[in-house]
Amino acid sequence: MTDLEEALALLAAPCIDERFFQRALKALALVTQCRWAAFARPSIHRGKIEVVAFCDVKQTIPGFEFDLMGSPCEAIYQMRYPNTHLLYANDLQQRFPDFQLIKDLGAVSYQAELILDDEGGPIGHILVMDTLPQRENTKSREFFRLLAQRIGIEYKRLLMSRELSMHKEMIASTHHMMSFVGLDYRYHVVSKGYEHLLNCDASEIIGKHASEIHGKAIFETHLKPLLDRSFAGESINTQTRIHPPSVSEPQYLNVHHNPHQDENGQISGVIVSAHNITELHKAKEQSEYLAFHDSLTQLPNRLALFNHFAELLSSQPQSQADLAVLYLDLDDFKLINDNYNHLVGDKVLQKVAEILRKVCPEAEMVARIGGDEFIILHSFDAQDESDKSRALSGLCLSLNQMLDEGIKHEGDHLRLAASIGCHWVEPDQRDVSALICLADKSMYRNKRRKRLNEARQ
Repeated sequence: MTDLEEALALLAAPCIDERFFQRALKALALVTQCRWAAFARPSIHRGKIEVVAFCDVKQTIPGFEFDLMGSPCEAIYQMRYPNTHLLYANDLQQRFPDFQLIKDLGAVSYQAELILDDEGGPIGHILVMDTLPQRENTKSREFFRLLAQRIGIEYKRLLMSRELSMHKEMIASTHHMMSFVGLDYRYHVVSKGYEHLLNCDASEIIGKHASEIHGKAIFETHLKPLLDRSFAGESINTQTRIHPPSVSEPQYLNVHHNPHQDENGQISGVIVSAHNITELHKAKEQSEYLAFHDSLTQLPNRLALFNHFAELLSSQPQSQADLAVLYLDLDDFKLINDNYNHLVGDKVLQKVAEILRKVCPEAEMVARIGGDEFIILHSFDAQDESDKSRALSGLCLSLNQMLDEGIKHEGDHLRLAASIGCHWVEPDQRDVSALICLADKSMYRNKRRKRLNEARQ
């Protein structure tokens, strides 16, 4: 396994907590062949940089802070997109003679990439240092950029996860919505929290049937089953969705239903204690979306592809092969980045994603797996093999015709082209990685054939 393959394997392995950053830094150290790698961000202490994670291939070093001014990191925070890469190849000691960390480590070279948020502002950076000089090359620089994007996404997810945990603690510590619902499904008592939730006075709620407050559909589907269980003596803790007519959007509640007994020991109603977790629900949905989608194109990412593909394979009939894997790789995409800039390159990738969605509306999945590479999973209903082959060829032709229309940029018409590899999934094939690899090999054969034909012309 090459260093790059091992690095990609490290990044692909599932990890949902702070250990991801240590794993990512180890991958960066492997690719750049440097001893030290770090992920750092501006500290809450003004003028300081906080090292969130530090990877030393020979020993463990805990996180720490240092002054930004006068450090090798100072210049990286003065950069802006698309110039977000910095290299001090062999003169680190001479440039920063008073920076103690460099002296202690004996580092002579430094390379860094800025991590940006969605608005283009810096949220941190990744770096490598070594006791030997470093040389900038396309492979390491591209890996730097891709890793910076991935760390940025994972860091936002980590912050969101911490925010979710904080909201859960706050919700657990207060009971701000309480009501008493009688056996007639009418509200007998409500708290101020209900007034705020429903945007009306308590007098407008008390005495009303729950279906009048929440609407008949929500009452029958979500609320009545819970109330009936509690009327039967069951204490219930659940999450439910309501959408009262007086509220603009659905609300998500964490609800406790506790049966109430009168002085004769008979159940007379239900005490409902609810917490509004709508914002928490939204944050959770956004966090899950970030985990399974590419932030640039909004297409499903590699993780989503592998999960869904595995589900498709497990449900595919053993005797039927009607699922095709299409591996699409843009031709000469690097020239667009080189001749224009990465913003134009990003625009191209977004346009390609738009084309794939339009041409493949019935596909099982359209995903971006990295760089200018896309995967399409498409089932074909035709029973005859020749009909399926014609349908697949027609799909590839439509994709190339749409791509050929290209995009316009400042008066220039950028034509797009792609090499597409296809592989029919056989009934006994269940290895997702192997199937994608087969489609990848088909794509490279087609790309090589296309270049040979162009050379002959």
